[in-house]
Amino acid sequence: MIFDKRITPIRNDLASYEYKDFLSKRKFVKGKVHYIKSNYTNLFSKDKKNLISQLLYGEAVYVFEVKKGYAWVQSLRDDYVGYTPVKNLQTKKINSTHKVIVLRCIVYKEPNIKSIPITELSFNSLIEITGKIKNKHFYKIKNLGWCHRNDIVSMKTNDLNQIDLVKKFINTPYLWGGRNSIGIDCSGLIQNIFQINSKYFPRDTDLQEDFIKTEVVEKNLKKGDLIFWKGHVAMMIDNSNIIHANAFHMCTKIEPLKQAKARIKRTYGKITKMGRDY
Repeated sequence: MIFDKRITPIRNDLASYEYKDFLSKRKFVKGKVHYIKSNYTNLFSKDKKNLISQLLYGEAVYVFEVKKGYAWVQSLRDDYVGYTPVKNLQTKKINSTHKVIVLRCIVYKEPNIKSIPITELSFNSLIEITGKIKNKHFYKIKNLGWCHRNDIVSMKTNDLNQIDLVKKFINTPYLWGGRNSIGIDCSGLIQNIFQINSKYFPRDTDLQEDFIKTEVVEKNLKKGDLIFWKGHVAMMIDNSNIIHANAFHMCTKIEPLKQAKARIKRTYGKITKMGRDY
C-alpha cells in the first residue's frame, strides 16, 4: 500500500496510531490536538530547510512528536503534515466561532481604533468570539484582543463571493509555501478561497487538480473556474482573465488567460486541466 506522506503522518520510525494494522517496525502514537496561537506558523520539511506550507491562527493540528523545539504535526483542516515550532502551539482549545474575511485583521488592546494594536490576523484565520460587543463596532477575541466587526463573519457563513475575496490578495507578495497575507503561493491562494466558504480543499496543486472532478473546455470557462498547469493553478475572474499568485510577477496578479498561457507554457508546459468544483 502506497501512502502520500504529504498528507499521511507516516515516517520510517514513527506513524499515527491509525496505521498500526497496515505498517510495522515503527512506533505508533495517537496525535494530541493543539491549536495555532500565533498569527501564523511555518510548516517545514523534515530537515527544516524548506517551507512547505503555513498554518493560520486558530487552526487545529494533531501533534505526534515534539523534539528540539519542533512538533511533527498534521493539520486537521487539510491533512497536511510537517514540522512547526512548538512555541506557536497551545493545548487550550480555540472553539472557533468566526473567521477573518479581510486580508489582514488588526487586533487591538481595547475596542477603539486608536488603541494599541496587539497583532494582525490573516484572511481565513479562525477565532473565538466571546459574544460581547462594544460600541456596536468591536468584538472580543477570547484571550487575545478586540477586532472590528467588519473584519469577520460567523463560521456558519458559506456563501461569500469567491471573486470579491480573491481580489483582496492582489499585489500580495509571492512566497513558495505561503498561505497568509504577508506571502502566498498559487495553491495557498486558491485553498484559502475555498476554505473561507467552509469547503474542504487540498493544499498542493496536483492534489487540487485531482480533487476537481468537473472538467470544462476553454470556450465555456467562467468566473470561479480553475486552470491547472503542472505545478501551478489560477482562478478565472471572468471568462477571459485569471488571478494567480506567481513567481513571474512575484505577487498575486490579474492577467488575460491567453497571455498567461503563452508565457507559462515555456516553464510548466500546456494546461493540464480546466475545471470547477461542482
